[in-house]
Amino acid sequence: MSEEFKSGKLSRFLSLGTSLTKASAQLALDAAKNKAQDYIDKNPKARDLELKIKASKEIIQTMGELKGAMMKLGQMISISEDLVLPKEISALFANLQKNSPSMPEAEVIRMIRENFKKDPRELFLEFDLRPVAAASIGQVHRAKLHSGEVVAVKIQYPKIVNAIKHDFQNLHKIDKLIHLLYPNKPNVDNMIQELKTSLIQECNYITEMEQIQFFKSQFKERFPMIVIPEVYPDYCSEQILTMEWVEGDSFEETLHYSDEEKNFLGTSLYESFLFSLWELKRLHTDPQNGNYLFKRDKIIMLDFGSTREFDPDFLVDYCGLLMCLEEDRFDHYIVISKHLHFFKEDEPEDMIKRHFEMIKSLYAPYTKSGTHPIEAINPFDLFKDFFKDLDFKGRKSPRQEFLLLDRSTFGLYAKLKGWRSEINWLEGRNKFRNSIENEVKFKYQF
Repeated sequence: MSEEFKSGKLSRFLSLGTSLTKASAQLALDAAKNKAQDYIDKNPKARDLELKIKASKEIIQTMGELKGAMMKLGQMISISEDLVLPKEISALFANLQKNSPSMPEAEVIRMIRENFKKDPRELFLEFDLRPVAAASIGQVHRAKLHSGEVVAVKIQYPKIVNAIKHDFQNLHKIDKLIHLLYPNKPNVDNMIQELKTSLIQECNYITEMEQIQFFKSQFKERFPMIVIPEVYPDYCSEQILTMEWVEGDSFEETLHYSDEEKNFLGTSLYESFLFSLWELKRLHTDPQNGNYLFKRDKIIMLDFGSTREFDPDFLVDYCGLLMCLEEDRFDHYIVISKHLHFFKEDEPEDMIKRHFEMIKSLYAPYTKSGTHPIEAINPFDLFKDFFKDLDFKGRKSPRQEFLLLDRSTFGLYAKLKGWRSEINWLEGRNKFRNSIENEVKFKYQF
């Protein structure tokens, strides 16, 4: 990490702006130099990919240095694998989950003193000043309590809350970049506010401690294969979180597990997601791979900074939308999709029908009985032409709850796709959704 963390609005914007400018300029320069070679090689796509990778490296490095919202954005991109960006570029963003600059040792000591009025080696029997991991909001150190337990101590970057607030204030300054990607972009103010609220919540480690305790108590009997580390409240504050030290394999290492083991892990992750959504009405919403460790019969969940509680009425509408797809109820789909702000009140019915048929085809494999792996369909390719025909100008985006719900669903999809887990989708659904289905039937007279 640089000697002084950049938390100011101007310094953070200039860092990102410089990175984008350098990357864009280099991309243009390299493209000009290699244009003739493209004609010779007759492989311009490969050359274009190579140039984009070079440009991405510059931007990714800056995201890692800035931490906060910029680094979190990079991590969100990384879980998309090859669905949004070429897999070679998504793989670069994945480095943000593992490698980013750490804060100086003096800052670590100062943060512990400010929170506990003691030096690290007074508060703990042992404390390693070298971090074992650095992420978007804080970094993790290995330590040992005086009672003998080995713990992971997560320390928040100083002034990170200000940095995140400044990142959002700077958003309008990169509006031109967004406009290049989405010329007729909808009004996404509600989504931006949702992301901001989520990131600010992540900065309160007391809130995270409470979420850890909640999910641990709820999963204990229903999902004994899911391990959530113990927290030590006496060693926690808003800026420091102390948890049981746990070890396991990375997601990438699990790809070498047996098919039987991957099926077990996939089914466990899928069913715990359904239990959380439909029964607890609360989700863990930061599914990047760095927040998980695995054993052949265990899933270890490490980070509960980002969670989302859902209003029961929203979940009834969302469940109703899924039931419309399952039962081919287009008339009900029109009503519910408008409630959820997918469409305007005066939307042409043929446009809604196109959307309905596309979503239904995407969802159909998960309505089949029996056990089978996830369907490797790229939804962005499926919707490409539909979005071209949709006038986004002035259109509201869907309900803000979808930002974190979709983020969580997307992370689940990516893991199950990577494992090729054979899952009984209907069995899992029927275990956890029956109660809310009755509410849908009552509300919409199915």
